[in-house]
Amino acid sequence: MTEKQDFNQIATVLLRAIGGKSNITDVYHCATRLRITVIDPLKVDKQALEQVPGIKGVVIKGNEVQNFIGTKVDDYYNQLLPELQLGGQNNQKKEEKLTVKSLFSKILDFISGVVLPIMPVIVAAGFLLAILNLCKTFFGLNPKSGTAIVLTSIASAGFYYIPIFVGFQTALKLKIPTVMGAFLGAILTFGDINNVAGLNFLGINLPKMQYNGTLLTSILGVLLLAFIYKLIDKIMPKEITYFFTPLLAILLAAPITLVIIGPISNSISFAIAGCFNWLSAKANWLAFTLYSALNPILVMFGIDKGFVPIAMNNVAEFGYDTLIYPAALPSNAAMGAAALAIAVFSKKKITKGEGFSAGFTGLMGITEPSIFGFLLPYRKALIGAIAGGAIGGLVGGLLHIKQGALMAPGFIALISYFVGQNPTLNFICGIITWLTGIIASFVITTILLKTDRKRQQNVLFQTEQTNSKPKPNIGEKITQPNIEEIAAPVNGKVIPLDQVNDDLIAQKKLGDGFAIIPADGKVCSPINGTVISIFKTKHAIGLRNAAGLEILLHLGLDTVELAGKPFALMVKENENVKKGQLLVKMDIEQIKAAGKDPIVITLVTTNNWLTKPVKSLEEKVTKGDAVAMVKAN
Repeated sequence: MTEKQDFNQIATVLLRAIGGKSNITDVYHCATRLRITVIDPLKVDKQALEQVPGIKGVVIKGNEVQNFIGTKVDDYYNQLLPELQLGGQNNQKKEEKLTVKSLFSKILDFISGVVLPIMPVIVAAGFLLAILNLCKTFFGLNPKSGTAIVLTSIASAGFYYIPIFVGFQTALKLKIPTVMGAFLGAILTFGDINNVAGLNFLGINLPKMQYNGTLLTSILGVLLLAFIYKLIDKIMPKEITYFFTPLLAILLAAPITLVIIGPISNSISFAIAGCFNWLSAKANWLAFTLYSALNPILVMFGIDKGFVPIAMNNVAEFGYDTLIYPAALPSNAAMGAAALAIAVFSKKKITKGEGFSAGFTGLMGITEPSIFGFLLPYRKALIGAIAGGAIGGLVGGLLHIKQGALMAPGFIALISYFVGQNPTLNFICGIITWLTGIIASFVITTILLKTDRKRQQNVLFQTEQTNSKPKPNIGEKITQPNIEEIAAPVNGKVIPLDQVNDDLIAQKKLGDGFAIIPADGKVCSPINGTVISIFKTKHAIGLRNAAGLEILLHLGLDTVELAGKPFALMVKENENVKKGQLLVKMDIEQIKAAGKDPIVITLVTTNNWLTKPVKSLEEKVTKGDAVAMVKAN
């Protein structure tokens, strides 16, 4: 970590926020996130977790709590895990109802967790390829020169060896030695196996398979490898497991992958390609539209290569392709435009930089950075890209565009559209189709972004938090103007935070402020501003005013366990509210009957704000009375 952390204290705070040791079934991490699987997510205090030192943001998905740490997550995990003292627990996970939607979400989450960490390689390789294509086309770079060959090799290696990168990350996800996953990926890309005809293993013929640049076979192969590895590791004597478990696991998993899993992956690709080939003969515009819409999914799973023979056959027979590459043109443009929309809309600097880079390479025809860096982590953008691609594909299908060369469908590929009976018209129609995909995707993705109230929970949009300045206590002297009053949100008696029966709040881990023992259950807004968040259990509401001051109203202690039953919301997220406006009605008697404290806590969560009391503590107040004053530091 960049600064010395008290991991004993962090563990204490984290366990309280996560609902205690008894609520934890598993703790692990990916490249940037500490992932905690819990029995009951309703016991998790998301706001409290976000205040844990080192945690920059929290996303709760089902029973998994994802704590964004950053690139130092491995160091954080290694130092924190011993302090949590979770050994010997036999917690059972709460059963979740499995639906088609939840299963699809789990599959995408798994793939996203595998692929996102390799994004730096894909972004660098994609951007370099786009630059090389520009240099070769417009600036006279000789493709056969040593410089071009070296740079092309550097860029191509990033895509060629994807099975190795994916194998490594899949193994990490499945908790087996990562080098074993990389080993399997290396086997798939080895020169004597990859794309080689006439091979057999123990008399079983191996079909010619192209594994380089693909995902699906590597992921499925490592899933099998992990199962075999863990099974052997359990039964193998400890004295010899270090040597024989890896040996036996790879000797079993690799041949099965080559004999069974590879051909299955290949069959999936060609079966889908056959369907599109049939549909193209019946209604080319419909096949065009469907392929453009589904292309992001096909690329995501690495089964788009099954369509290449169709394009090759078309070029060989007619001199141009009428379906696969032309239909991918608006789809690739749509994927790049969706990443650009995120870059424009996000306030996070790293997202902006990577978004513009991925978006540009997508427009050039290199879509992996857009898919794995933006469309997978943020599903709204995936929907926008699919919709934009479908619209662009419909236009291209109706215009019957044709691509005359098997090059990445993007801006550079437009030069190959001078084909057909009217080459100039086909070129113009290609430009129209490409622009349609860009515009449609950018507009639709922007609309989805602006209407998504939960976008700030996504790692692409979470603003960086800084803890460089400590929060001062109530009572510090204010000598500058532009002071705003914080009103009492409820009738009752004011008490200082250090008297609240919660260590996290009493120690001001969530922020400075005050608490009120309520006389009634009508909770009103303490400031003029906007409702920026409402916890799903309704026990916490976030507010922000025009100057950037953020307030958190926390209704009761441990009331998250009541699943929102004592609370009736009067407002919704993104609604503008006035000071004194009723936000929520809470049933105090129901809270007390459940054994919980109904205290109403008002916290200033903005790091650079000072607070000062204007009412004596222990004094009774009426909602609307000024209790504290704040200003920007």
